[in-house]
Amino acid sequence: NWADAKWCYDVSRELDFPLLAGSSLPLLWRYPAANVPKGAKLKDILVTTYHSPDAYGFHALEVLQCLAERRVGGETGVRRVRCLVGDAVWEAGQKGLYDPKLLEAAIARAKHHSSQLGKRPLEQLAKKPILFHLEYRDGLKANVINLDGAVWEWCAAWRMDGEEDIRSTLFWTQEKRPYGHFTFLVQGIEKTFHFNQPAWPTERTLLTTGLLD
Repeated sequence: NWADAKWCYDVSRELDFPLLAGSSLPLLWRYPAANVPKGAKLKDILVTTYHSPDAYGFHALEVLQCLAERRVGGETGVRRVRCLVGDAVWEAGQKGLYDPKLLEAAIARAKHHSSQLGKRPLEQLAKKPILFHLEYRDGLKANVINLDGAVWEWCAAWRMDGEEDIRSTLFWTQEKRPYGHFTFLVQGIEKTFHFNQPAWPTERTLLTTGLLD
């Protein structure tokens, strides 16, 4: 929860020791290799996830945040979080809360999905969709959509301000031994010990923990 996470963070600062936290997802291979350019004027961004909204929702928020925090001005914090479930998710797309074209572009990157994807409506495959809608303090709006039953991967799609083109990528995990994506997490732990500072921003995970809570 937010209170415990903030306490851990504050104590690390008070006692001056490096605190490393976070998901392995931001460190993964990306297909295709793509990133939000540093200092980009990000218009909107969407990430897909699956499984439980708690455990895997955290991974999805980490994916979202590692991209969003690269935008112009850096991170400013989040003003509002909404969560929608079921038919309200599809209605949100119709009302413009998220861009269905971004969702389509993200899904197109998935390698592990239902064999019925593209043959049957998404609404029939993801029977209990969940939407996290985030409004950042600088005006950026972002969405995380849980499509369990249709897509079982973390895909991201985004659009820059003033551009019509949508950029997208898959954050790929090696779902069999030796689970090579955890190698990057171990490397981050080693770097933290060797250099006495976190290998990536602890504030990212402080924020994603608060969002999830």
